[in-house]
Amino acid sequence: MARVTAGKVGRRLGPLVLMILGMLILLGAFFSYRYSEAISEPAAAPIPDSLAGLPLTSSQYGAEAVAEVSQLHGKSFPLTSGGMGIYGAQGQITLWVTGAPASFLARRLLEEMRDKIAEGNTPFVPIGQSSLLGRTIYQLAGMGKRHYTFQSRALVIWLAADPSVADQALREALDFYP
Repeated sequence: MARVTAGKVGRRLGPLVLMILGMLILLGAFFSYRYSEAISEPAAAPIPDSLAGLPLTSSQYGAEAVAEVSQLHGKSFPLTSGGMGIYGAQGQITLWVTGAPASFLARRLLEEMRDKIAEGNTPFVPIGQSSLLGRTIYQLAGMGKRHYTFQSRALVIWLAADPSVADQALREALDFYP
């Protein structure tokens, strides 16, 4: 009967362990490259052609939309996509959509935004939080509009709407961003 010694097992496992480590390093480098590429050239996030019966009258996409979000917040974020749309002749609805590298990062961005607003140093006042279609929706008031923020996969959505169209705009936005 042959005896397997610890030295023989070590010699067999050594190359396998090195191959696995090499693959992990290559995968890490690949994902790091893709992440850097995605945030340096944000893609266009999809936005609806109309909301609450109002047509899209102005829009920005990709890097331009991400720059707008950064300007509004006074800092930049690691975003992979962006879209901004204004709806109606009088700008009754404004929609901002940003993409994070992953869903858990989008959730973190949304929670950080919620916490910053709760501190009270913004023109927005939290007025509620609800769960609809399995998602948490944060409701705010400010600047004469009703505001809603929510997450759809790796997207963070901010919807600002005149009170007369806010409920319908929210329903349609939730349908558009499942």
